[in-house]
Amino acid sequence: MDRNIDTILIKKIEESGYRNLFLSNDDIVEKVIWNQGNNKDKLKSIAYSENTSHLARFLTVEILKKYNVEIDVEFYEIIAESYGYALHRTTMGDSKFYGIVGNLWGLLYEENDLGKLGDFYVSLGEKAIPSLVKLLSYDNSEIFYEGSEEATLGNSYQYRVKDFAAFYISKIKGIPMTFYQDFDKRDAEIERLKEVLENK
Repeated sequence: MDRNIDTILIKKIEESGYRNLFLSNDDIVEKVIWNQGNNKDKLKSIAYSENTSHLARFLTVEILKKYNVEIDVEFYEIIAESYGYALHRTTMGDSKFYGIVGNLWGLLYEENDLGKLGDFYVSLGEKAIPSLVKLLSYDNSEIFYEGSEEATLGNSYQYRVKDFAAFYISKIKGIPMTFYQDFDKRDAEIERLKEVLENK
């Protein structure tokens, strides 16, 4: 672990998880982790270190964004890897990721909605492509949405991790894609996207 990294702060961030950090009212971020801005440099060191876990980096970048701290473009690629990890873990029922639902990653295709997390992921541009390409191979269950109307709509599409990845790549690369409700047709469209990427 880097000498400049505060391991106690990392542990607090990881143990808190997404819901406690961003969806509760206990002021843990403001008073303990952000510490009225006193921990800004420590948080940046955590976000930018190659030795930081994907969980800690993802959560730390979200904290920095919450306080409008500009993210250094030099570290976009490792940050993208951590967002890819978070997207993949969204379907796993991991307690550290409770609160991360489809709504945050967007409603995609017909709705053309990137969501809060998806919007940032896509904003990383070309640096995000390697991590997104890896996600195209994940053949796992769909990501669920919360709420009423949005949940009904989002869950009806049965979006999987690789569907999000394909949509984000299409946005970054400007490659048109067609969404199909049928999984076989959807997978064929993703294979077409892979071929386009290989030939670019």
